[in-house]
This record gives sequence, C-alpha cells and structure tokens, in this order.
Amino acid sequence: MGKYKNFKSVIYCTSQGMVNMTEEKLKTQLAFFQKYCGVDKVYLEPYRDGLMIPDEQLNMLKRVFKENGVEVSGAITTTCADLSPEDAFKQRMGGTYCYSNEAMRAFLVKTVAYTAAHFDEFIIDDWFFTMCTCEECRRAKGERSWEEFRRELLLDVSKNLVLKTAKETNPNCRVIIKYPNWSESYQEAGYDPARQRSLFDGIYSGTETRDTRHSDQHLPKYCSYSIVRLMENYAPGANGGGWFDPYGCAPMELYSEQAYLTAFARARELCQFCWGSLYKNKVVAPIGMQLEIIDELLGKAGAPVGVPCYLPPNAQGEDHVEDFLGMLGVPIEPTPDFPVGATCALFTAQALADGDIIDKLKDFTASGGRAIVTGGFVIGALGRGIEDMTSIRYRGRRFRTDEFIEDGMMAPCSVFSREKMSFPLLEHRTNTTWALAKAVCGEENYPIVLRDSFGKGQMLCVNLPDEFGLMHSLPREVLRVIRAQFTAVPYYLDVPSQLSMFCYDNDVVGLYRYVSPLARGRVELVCRGVADALENLRTGEVLKPAASGFGPGGTETRFMIPMLEQGDFAFFRVVWNANRSGAKEKREISSAPHDFEN
Repeated sequence: MGKYKNFKSVIYCTSQGMVNMTEEKLKTQLAFFQKYCGVDKVYLEPYRDGLMIPDEQLNMLKRVFKENGVEVSGAITTTCADLSPEDAFKQRMGGTYCYSNEAMRAFLVKTVAYTAAHFDEFIIDDWFFTMCTCEECRRAKGERSWEEFRRELLLDVSKNLVLKTAKETNPNCRVIIKYPNWSESYQEAGYDPARQRSLFDGIYSGTETRDTRHSDQHLPKYCSYSIVRLMENYAPGANGGGWFDPYGCAPMELYSEQAYLTAFARARELCQFCWGSLYKNKVVAPIGMQLEIIDELLGKAGAPVGVPCYLPPNAQGEDHVEDFLGMLGVPIEPTPDFPVGATCALFTAQALADGDIIDKLKDFTASGGRAIVTGGFVIGALGRGIEDMTSIRYRGRRFRTDEFIEDGMMAPCSVFSREKMSFPLLEHRTNTTWALAKAVCGEENYPIVLRDSFGKGQMLCVNLPDEFGLMHSLPREVLRVIRAQFTAVPYYLDVPSQLSMFCYDNDVVGLYRYVSPLARGRVELVCRGVADALENLRTGEVLKPAASGFGPGGTETRFMIPMLEQGDFAFFRVVWNANRSGAKEKREISSAPHDFEN
C-alpha cells in the first residue's frame, strides 16, 4: 500500500483525457492528486469511443507514472463508432457493441490485443453490456428470451474475444471485469457473474450512486456498500475494488458518500473516475482528508458482517429493497448463495428465483433459523408451499395510511409517518400468526410485521410500503420493531431513518448519517445483552450505557450516540460485560415497550 494502509487510492484515466497529455502537464496534475488524495495506481485507457492512443504517447504516460511510484494497469471501454453504413440503424446506447456483428467483433479483438500488448493487467469498463435489437441480433436470438440470448452472447464474447485474445497476446495478462451497480438488471444486458466469475482473473464493483432522487438508475445510496459485498461473495478474494464518479453529485458530499461506503465495505481499491474530471475539482481535497481518517478506523475494524440476504443470480423482484433496509440501519450482507449455517437471514422476492426456495426455507427455519421475509416474497410464494409455514394470505387488496401502532400495549397510542404510503393487505389468522406492528385505517388495523413459529425457528414477515423510497418516513417506533427482528448481529439501531450501521467481526460498529434533510433525530445503539461501554475509535471517548433492561429479545443495553450531522460517520468498539447474556430467564420475543432502568 502507499498513502493508505487498508486500500489503494486509484484513478481511472480515459484515452480522451490522456491522448494529448504532455509529460510536463502530467507531472503537474499528478502532483495535485498526490497532494490531496494520493495516487497508488492508475487504470490507463489506450482506447475508448473510437480513439486509440498511439504507442509513443502511451509509453510516455506509462513511464512517467512508474517513475513517480504509481502502479499502472490498462483499461478498455468496449464502445465503438459505426463501422459500416448499416451500423447507423443499430440503436446501440452510448456506442455499446452489437456482438452479433462480425465487423464489430473483429474490432473488439483488435482493441483487446492492443491493450494486452501494453499491459499485464487491464480492466473492462462496465459498458461491456449489450442492448442491441438489430436484425442480426433478432435473427441470432431466435425463440430465446433477450435475457437468455444476451447472457450466452456475452459469455461467448468474454471467452473467445476478450480472454482468448488477451492471453494469446500476453500470457501474463490479467483481465478484470467491472460489474455495474445495477445488479437487478444484469441478465437483461448480458452480465452473468455466476458464470463469468470463474473466467476472469478478477472482478470489480461499480459503486457510483450519485443523486438518487434524479438518477435514472434507481439505486439507493447503500448500494455503494452492498454491491462490494455482493461481488465479494460472488468471488471471495477476487473483488479488486469499487469505483465511483463525481457526476450528478450535488451537493458535493454525495461524492464523498460513495467513497465512504465503498471503503466501509472493505474494497481493496478505491477507484475515482476519472482523471480529467477530477483534476482541480473541489471534491478531491475533502475526500483525501476523510480517507485518512477512514483508513485509521478501518485499521481497527475486522471483516464486515451482516444479515445474509439471498439474491440468487439472474433474479429480479423488489429491486434493491435490501438496500433501502440498509439505509434504515439494518446491516446487509448480500449473497448469491443460500445462507447455509446462518442464524438469521433475509429473503426478498428475488429469492423466489430459486426453484427450491420453499424447501430450503422450511429446513432453515425448522432447524432453528430466523427467516425474515418481505411481503413481496410471501405474495410470490403463495401456491408454492409457504402455506405450510404461515397463515398469511393475499387477496389482492391494498391499503393506504399514515397511522401506525406497536403491538403489546393494552392501550396503544398511534404514531404517524411523515407521508401516507400504500401497502399490500396481508390477511392472517389470529393467534396462529401474530402481528408485532400494525397500520391503522379507520376502524381497522392491518399488519406491518408478522411472526410465525415453525419447528425450532421463526419466520418474520416485514410488510414494506409499495413506495420503497418512503420507507424512511415510517415512524421511529415501527422502524425499531423492524430493526429488532434482524438478529444476525448483536446490535440494532433506534433512530428515525437515513442512517446506516456497518458491523465487523471484532465488535466494531460504524455509523454513517446520510446527506438528506430527513437525516435527523437522536441516535441510540442497542446491544443485545449486557455491554459495559462504547469506545469511540477516533476520539478515544468512552460512552457509558444510557439504559439497560429487557427489550424485544431479552436483556439489552442502550447507548446514546453524540450528535451525528449529515455526512458524519463514527466508529465504536463494544465493550461487553463478562456476563454478556445478562439474566438467564427466557422471554418471548415481542415488541412490547422497553422496560429500561437508568
């Protein structure tokens, strides 16, 4: 490592930004980056959008970087201009390839060979996908779905055009595929990490989320963390890093958020895109300062842990709902494999892509597991055997409300969300399935959190609003009930919303408050069991418990966290009591008001 101990600072250099770069200018600009954020490595692009950097220029760039202690790898963006008159009629987004076209395939081979001849490692930009529907593609597709056709097509391109060419040109060449952040759409555009992970020498994660309210990609900010963890679980040890960019990042703190969450996920490289857009950009200096702090904190943290969320390859449904839960403070660990051996796991509608999911869920729960399922999962699983596990049924009715109550109070008081939101109306049979939190509509109430016992375990259904973007508006009391169900880690948060918790396997907890006008309110960290203190890993301050007593799962300890402003993060180490479990009596899990004693 160079400037930082826990990750490399990397900058991506496009061919357009480097083709006319002089040696003097490069040294001047490099000095700027070294001063503010450090440059351990660059990905240098010989080709993009029809522009190929000549050998002499490319060799000069490589030499200057290496002379200044910067590691140099190659890069390629798989875009091209029209190669023949008929290409003008191919509707290819941003110059992406028609991989059915022989001229374009041959041109890709040419650019890959040129790149591999100059570098022992190169990364493929995430414009590797295809969305072409030209006559050639339609003819090659036949009766297959676009999803099946494009996955097979890109697999062929990966094997026979990219990897074969690179290895024949340079046997020592490592090829890295960068996966975009829109994981829910991979199969529609040809990406197939389940099969590609065994072909490429490394993978990379796109962590750019930007201004989520105005972006076309519908990516919650937590995706800057979760995509790194998902890719790490696709190919343990092979996920090289995460990259992000400054576009659509107003206010500028949105750029920093991408970097923070990428680092919190333990990405090995933090890659900023791109050199030309970042030189003398006001976002560079503050990010360098913050990365120094994060680097120190990560030096005290272990490996990330969280609630396993089963996202089978090539699955869709309830897109990124797990990331919205992540922004509510639930630590998520997405995985493409069924979480065998976990004690608690999350199953969204995407898990239904596994044809054996109900049998697996029954085995998981009956043996003592705690399964958290979304309302969308239950609705999709009806008729497939989930009726054996719950009395929940869905008749197509929906409701809309802003009023809620917690269960467990003789005279419950209503709490209200900031906005009205709609939900599927899940019917259930009284005293076989129990509601822990409810929504109120006129003279009736409908479930938000439901609990079923099955064998030695439990299945909890969290009925989330149709508008995932309004989940942050749920009342604090309802969010507390939801968070308390996720027992995979020994802590949960009691906060309004817009705050994430990052957990590590050595009792370290990180908190980050998002840049949002809705990110406000006191922050309480609840430890399941008896904890003596929280040590602030940055300041050394030791926090004593604010309260202790019985909570939803038994003995709990509460800590009041000093005010976290928007864009602030803090890391703590939990100091457990020798009698960590506290009282030995077993208590039924409920959402009754906490009986804390100061």
